[in-house]
Amino acid sequence: MKYADLINFNPIESIIQLTAANDKKEAINLVKSYVMSDDMADKLTNNMLSQLRLEDVVDNKGVLLVGNYGTGKSHLMSVISSIAYDAENLDYLQNKKFAEAARIIAGKFEVLRIEIGASKMSLRNIILTKVKQDFAERGLIFDFPDEKDIISNKDVLLTMMDLFSSKYTDKGYLIVVDEFLDYLGGRKSQEIKLDLGFMRELGEIIKTSRLRAIFGVQEKLFDNPSFSFVSNTLNRVKDRFEQVIIRKEDTAYVVSERILKKTPEQKALIREHLQKFCSLYTNMSERMEEYVDLFPIHPSYIEVFNKIYIIENRHILKNISEIIRRILDAEITDESPGIVSFDSYWSFIKENLALKTDANIKEVVEKSGMLEDIVNRSFPKRLYKPLALQIIYALSVHRLTTGDISIRAGLTAENLRDDLCLYLKGMPDQSSDTLQSIIQTVLKDIMTTVSGQFIEHNAENGQYYLDLKKDIDYDEKITQRAAIMDDDSLNNYFYDVVYYCLEWDQKEYVTNFKIYEHTLNWASRNIFRRGYLFLGTPESRPTAQPPEDYYIYFIPPYGNEAYSDEKKDDEVFFIFKPNEDFKNNLKLYAAALMLRDLAEEKNKPAYQSKADVFRKKLTTFLSENKNTCFEVIYKGERKQLLEVMKGQYKSTNPFKETMDLVASICLDGYFTAKYPEMPCFKINITERNQAEIIRAGIDRFAGRKNQSANALLDSFGLLDGDKISVQNSRYAQYFIKELDKLPAKAVINFNDIYEEVFDGYNDKRFGISYALLPIVLLALVHTGHAVIALKNGTTLTASDLETLPKISALDIYEFKYISKPKDMQLAELVRLYELLELPVGLINNPAQREAGLEQMLARAQEMANVAVRANSKLNGEFELWGEPLIADHLASDYKASAKRVLDIFGNFQSRFNTVAKLNNFNYTMEQIEQLGKDIAASKIVLEYEKFRNECLANVNYMMNLERMELGAALRAEIEAAKENFRKIRDDIPQDMSGEAAAADVNNLLAKVKNKYIDVYFAEHQKRRLGVSDGQRKGELIGSLKLANLKRLKAISNIFSTSKLDLIEKDLSGLQVCFELTPDMLKTNHFCTKCNFLMGEADIPVKGRLEEIEDRIDSLLAEWTNTLFNTVTDPTIEEQKQYLSPEQRKAIDAFIETKTLPEKIDQFFITAIEDLLQGFEPVAIAADELIDKLGALGPCDLETFQHKLKALLDSYTKGKDKEKLRIIVKR
Repeated sequence: MKYADLINFNPIESIIQLTAANDKKEAINLVKSYVMSDDMADKLTNNMLSQLRLEDVVDNKGVLLVGNYGTGKSHLMSVISSIAYDAENLDYLQNKKFAEAARIIAGKFEVLRIEIGASKMSLRNIILTKVKQDFAERGLIFDFPDEKDIISNKDVLLTMMDLFSSKYTDKGYLIVVDEFLDYLGGRKSQEIKLDLGFMRELGEIIKTSRLRAIFGVQEKLFDNPSFSFVSNTLNRVKDRFEQVIIRKEDTAYVVSERILKKTPEQKALIREHLQKFCSLYTNMSERMEEYVDLFPIHPSYIEVFNKIYIIENRHILKNISEIIRRILDAEITDESPGIVSFDSYWSFIKENLALKTDANIKEVVEKSGMLEDIVNRSFPKRLYKPLALQIIYALSVHRLTTGDISIRAGLTAENLRDDLCLYLKGMPDQSSDTLQSIIQTVLKDIMTTVSGQFIEHNAENGQYYLDLKKDIDYDEKITQRAAIMDDDSLNNYFYDVVYYCLEWDQKEYVTNFKIYEHTLNWASRNIFRRGYLFLGTPESRPTAQPPEDYYIYFIPPYGNEAYSDEKKDDEVFFIFKPNEDFKNNLKLYAAALMLRDLAEEKNKPAYQSKADVFRKKLTTFLSENKNTCFEVIYKGERKQLLEVMKGQYKSTNPFKETMDLVASICLDGYFTAKYPEMPCFKINITERNQAEIIRAGIDRFAGRKNQSANALLDSFGLLDGDKISVQNSRYAQYFIKELDKLPAKAVINFNDIYEEVFDGYNDKRFGISYALLPIVLLALVHTGHAVIALKNGTTLTASDLETLPKISALDIYEFKYISKPKDMQLAELVRLYELLELPVGLINNPAQREAGLEQMLARAQEMANVAVRANSKLNGEFELWGEPLIADHLASDYKASAKRVLDIFGNFQSRFNTVAKLNNFNYTMEQIEQLGKDIAASKIVLEYEKFRNECLANVNYMMNLERMELGAALRAEIEAAKENFRKIRDDIPQDMSGEAAAADVNNLLAKVKNKYIDVYFAEHQKRRLGVSDGQRKGELIGSLKLANLKRLKAISNIFSTSKLDLIEKDLSGLQVCFELTPDMLKTNHFCTKCNFLMGEADIPVKGRLEEIEDRIDSLLAEWTNTLFNTVTDPTIEEQKQYLSPEQRKAIDAFIETKTLPEKIDQFFITAIEDLLQGFEPVAIAADELIDKLGALGPCDLETFQHKLKALLDSYTKGKDKEKLRIIVKR
């Protein structure tokens, strides 16, 4: 296959000039050829047409149409202005959706099109001069003052529009300006300010006049850095102009729908071809239809093209047309995808000499050319050379997309693979990984071949890019410096690498010493301890205050620095085992940093970049080999890291986590001896997450449950399942005993509990931090064993715990004292349990109160839910049979009851969720009695809901019957049933059973429904054909007799066809339905198969088929006789001689037998029509003839004959009476 076989190539070769639309024919061609997606149509409708409209104006603005060269911007402006000038152009638009929307501007404007060239005139003078010329051609004299003689241009523009309106009273004036940004680019800064000022004034006049304006620009004007010096002026212009942007998706649509249009068959072939390569490229499968629509152009071609920074014209549509023309006759094989991407554009840039006037482009072309020459001469692998050149071309094009050509941004190997669809014949396997590996090899070979010149690799993100300033061989200089590095100077750089491996941002705790504050997870207790990490020996360590729990040392691996191990139980040493490759890379890293410090400012980034690469290699080595390249010494015993970690090692653990784990295991016994009472936490508490976990634990007492909070409470033994309990907590029990020892009104102060330590306070009994112990104390408050007094005067009781989320954690840590709580309102609680139908023993018996509280809260929530549902129903459309279920005065009372229930039970769960909180129960006996009545009222509403749900279907059935034409007897029964329904409904509050009431209504309505079903079914049987009659109807419709009549009907002006039309109408009007059963009518009040409704004017079907069949026979006989009389008329005998022998034979046979052929065919019909073509028929409408005869009035026979003859003569005047045939039509 060739490319030509897979696309319907329609090139765009010419550059559209806006003013070409001044010619009517050219305007039509421009409208016809413009392709527009529905998205584009929506955007233009919402953002452009809304600003151009003349009716229903709301603060109209000018329009800025933004699109790069070659994206169809000028074409679109030509289309819009052509439609605005002439509404007939709407008919030529391809997108009918936009055509409909554009009617609001079609034909409603006079248009002035302006293409601004390299003019020295101001924008004001250009536009007003063009307007003056345009007005002169229209017979209008317009002069405008010199700009130095005016204060504001608004008066000039208003005068201009007044003059225009004097001739064009109902039209608008549309000014369309193209290439506006190019014009501004050649202006001086002060001139630009004046031009933009005029543009703003123009925009302000638009909102108060019938003037409209469209400016075409190549880039977004308001965001363009080139005009940042006039940003304030631009912001004022922005208020009066709407931007409409042609996106890459809009350009892609034009490419696929015009230049590269394809048939479904071509698309199928392309799809089949590309599917062979889907495994090689990311997202090709997902974006398959995009690849197919644009084939052979890669989607990224358009994306990259639109980003290229080139001042001169870049006509993408023309460029793509040229590419396709070059490859049209090329073969497409299975040896490559055959896709063209943005690397191919490099040849166009190189060949365009005009572009080299741009210094940036010139530099990229020169440096890219040098790379290309070196690769062509010296690339080591001939097979890979085409890929290498493609990559250089792609990187060269991409270099022009970043605006600043020195930015460190480029393309990864994966980007190059996918965005260019790179391919190598004969790959070992068709996988994306293999292809990417080949591309990475090619990239490395390119770097080696060009000795690192002008091409750079960013190791952090994997991107390759052209570095146009990279003409120093930094690698060689670094290698030379590394060769003379001595071992003693390497330790600082080694520590630098270790610091990066630790992946933290800790600052030196003591200036100029590599000692850092450190926290270590105490693995066996799942909590952190504080200590110090020092990169050096104990002898060189500064004194660190305050003293903390431990020290970790990384001993220097190079040189001869000695250290002593005193075998202390709070010290851990890490020893690095020398590795030659690591040492060589460390020297290169050190050399790169040293040269950076010595280099000129402009070269420092290059050395830093090299150092970053070496550092990454070193940190990678330490991270990947951490278990084997370090040993640990603890209390004089040296071990391998894996030996210490044993089963706790994970290969995925990062460097710091591994070192911390080893140190934690070594120090575990020491920590246990120092803090023997520390809980074993069920969640890992670190310095970073401690505050968050403690906050969650505090908020848990306010009802905010989450996994972290539960784990923290469980660590102190404060959970029994999901409930907070102090029974199994040795920490809580200790404080309960301490509280029990207190005399009346005594307290336990903060200082009685805590002692000061290096990082705050620990409690004296367990050694637990003052940040964690409040979890135990809050549990005592929750269970009613204690209250906590805060320093701000607040006292936390069991009923106040919901306020905890609003209290600072520090206020809780640093409380004032703890003490016992006060004592329960038993009579009122007993009555509440009675109303909730709960055993009162659950509240009277202290041992059962926990279980009793749980049941009471559940029942209270249940009643709250009842009230919510009742309130919802009462506030909605709570109706049945077109009437409110509950009378308005009762509904108001019920709403009030539901509200009172919710006021009490709505927050019961949080107010009284512990036995301790029942001490604060403060409802009176009167309030509780009223609550009982309100609960009963809410339950009544739900009974009405049950009633409605249970009988809704039958009631709706009755409502449907009410709307039908039924007999008086049946209608009376429905009315009587409705009255009974009302009585049953209104008795529900007394009976308190909605279901029983619904059963009564359903029984009542079922009787009426059954009577209706009997009546309906009988009527349905009368007006619908059954199975056998349905078949007979089909036979009649397909019968030879009816077919013959339809054939004869085609003979012009012989037969009156009204009888046949009526037969066909009557026959089609007979409906067939034999599926209805009485059971089906129990759910639907009419037949859903044929939609028959009672009272319809359908005639009973019995005997109708026989009657229609008789009419067919009668009409066939009538038409046979009419045809016989016509063809045997002596005046047409001479006509026979003009017929063919076969035609004469057929007609003679009919005349001889007076019988039509058994099956009339087209041959017979044609023979009759040919025979009669000499006749001149005169058709008279029967109604018209009767009216004219009636108008003759009373007359004798002779007068009647005379007037009748005159009447006939009026129809036949001027006609050949020999060939004349009168036909009366009904």
